Amino acid sequence: MTTETKEPRTQPTLYRLDIHQYLKMIEIGVFPARTKVELLNGILVRKMTKNNPHDFAVFGLGETFREVMPAGWLIREEKSIVLGRFWRPEPDIAVARGTRESYRKTAPTAEDLALVVEVSDSSYSNDRGLKWRGYASVRVVTYWIVNLSQSRVEVYTDPEGQGRSASYRQCVTFGPDQSVPIVIAGVEVGQVLVRDLLA
Repeated sequence: MTTETKEPRTQPTLYRLDIHQYLKMIEIGVFPARTKVELLNGILVRKMTKNNPHDFAVFGLGETFREVMPAGWLIREEKSIVLGRFWRPEPDIAVARGTRESYRKTAPTAEDLALVVEVSDSSYSNDRGLKWRGYASVRVVTYWIVNLSQSRVEVYTDPEGQGRSASYRQCVTFGPDQSVPIVIAGVEVGQVLVRDLLA
C-alpha cells in the first residue's frame, strides 16, 4: 500500500511594478507598438479594445462635461492618473482640478479628482472589481461606471477602507430614461441623459 502525498497548493509571489519602473519600460520601448496596458496595483493589465459603442459614450460624456464644467476644472479623456506608488490607470474620463498646464509634467492624483468614469462593456468585471476597489481605496469621491451591456450608469460615492477591503458605501443606478447629475466638489453643475450615451 502506497501513500500519495499531495503537494501543497501555494500561490506564486507576484512582483509588483511601481510607477517609475512602468514609465521606464514605456520610455525604452518594452511594449510592442499598439499594445495598450495600464498599471493597476503594480500589475500590467491589458486595456480592452474599444468598439463603436464605447467610443460613442466617451465622446458624448466629454462633450456634455465640457459644456457644464465650471472654471478651474479640466476634462481628461483616456489619460493617466496617479493613485499611489503602484497605480497609474487610464480612466475613460477624469475630471481634475486645474488647467491643461497644471499637468504638463505630472498626472493628476486622487486629491485633484472630482469624478472618474469608466465606460464598460467586456471590461465590467475589472471596472467593478480591481478598479472599483482601487479608486475607493484612495478616496476618489465619485466613480461612474457606464454599463453598456445593461444600458445604465452606476454612480458610486462615499468611499471607505483600504486595499481589498476598500469599497463605496453608496450606489445609485440610472436607467436609459433617467438623467445622471454631474456633481463637482459637492455642487450639481448639470446632467447627462443615459440614453444619449448609448449607441
